[in-house]
Amino acid sequence: MSVWNKTALVIAAMAIAVGHPAGATETRSYVIEWFSQASYSQDGDCPGGVNPPTRRQYFESLSLLGKSPGEVESLMEKYAEGGMPSANVKNTLRMRGRIGENAVNGFVHPWTVADPKLTSVAGDYAYGFNLDGKSTEASFVDPQTQEAGIDNQLFRAMGCIEQFRGSFEHRPTFWAFIWGSMKETTPAWLVSVSGEDLDADGPVTITFDRAVERLFFGPTGAAVSDMTYRADPDPRSHHVFDGRIENGILSITKPGELRLLLDTLSFPEFVLSNTHMRMAISPEKLDGFVGGYQPVWDYYFGIAQGGLAYEGMIINDAPGIYHLLRRHADGNPDPETGEFTSISAVYHLEGVPVFVVPAEAPEYENVSSR
Repeated sequence: MSVWNKTALVIAAMAIAVGHPAGATETRSYVIEWFSQASYSQDGDCPGGVNPPTRRQYFESLSLLGKSPGEVESLMEKYAEGGMPSANVKNTLRMRGRIGENAVNGFVHPWTVADPKLTSVAGDYAYGFNLDGKSTEASFVDPQTQEAGIDNQLFRAMGCIEQFRGSFEHRPTFWAFIWGSMKETTPAWLVSVSGEDLDADGPVTITFDRAVERLFFGPTGAAVSDMTYRADPDPRSHHVFDGRIENGILSITKPGELRLLLDTLSFPEFVLSNTHMRMAISPEKLDGFVGGYQPVWDYYFGIAQGGLAYEGMIINDAPGIYHLLRRHADGNPDPETGEFTSISAVYHLEGVPVFVVPAEAPEYENVSSR
């Protein structure tokens, strides 16, 4: 047998062995080609309309600093001029937090910025899961399953900001930008599903990993199927869940914590507690939702770490978003203060089939001496 055939057999064997439970006879692996906050934006779901774009919102920001209408108009004219006048106004906006009489960076200390009271979603429908087993006035109904008691307060908080509006079919502008940027440089995410028969109903094991390689995608931007990825041995991004397939839908049966290293363009780590899943699974595709409780500070970091540049381009009002997140937080209360530290969140993931092998390279026969 040639060295190349031997190598192919080694790789195939390793692909079958990675992360598979004892007795499993079938595994499908996928690389995540799309990741975004799950949105279900509908006409009329934002009372009074969506929140204004950043340039208009800055009029309110300056007013909340105690500036008169005339002062606000003058400052915004300078903001539009460019050069030093614009830089001075931008610094005023950057330092719009107040601790006593002292101006502080509002992105770093968002609680010191006056709440602009941005609009939240008032609609009844959102994708997601009933994470707490309850149904309240704040809960949604899932448009796919019609289940009530859905917890997705992140959508309620962010869903009236234009760049975050979207649907299952139409991707939100913010996430199209973020994911389009990350996929070129950030190691890919992998999901493997193992069970006796993945075309039949039954228990499965669901494994999440981070790859060594970034996403392989073609000239259209779509991920390339049937590529081989190496699973990073870093345990921070390796998580195994008990799951089940029923009627072609993959779910997690024992919710737990999911933690995946990501990228500073969004959040360094993607963390969910009480993780739930509902994804359509087939040999050709993985498509659906993952949800749970996400730390408020993790999400806010992704919004605020770009400072005024992010805010001016795509975000609307970063400290205002902090207040939105705090207002709608509903998970993991602090044991001392009782204040909620997390917010129920749902993300839309799509994956294409790939092969997964361990990061350690197999030992190849030395052919240079032949």
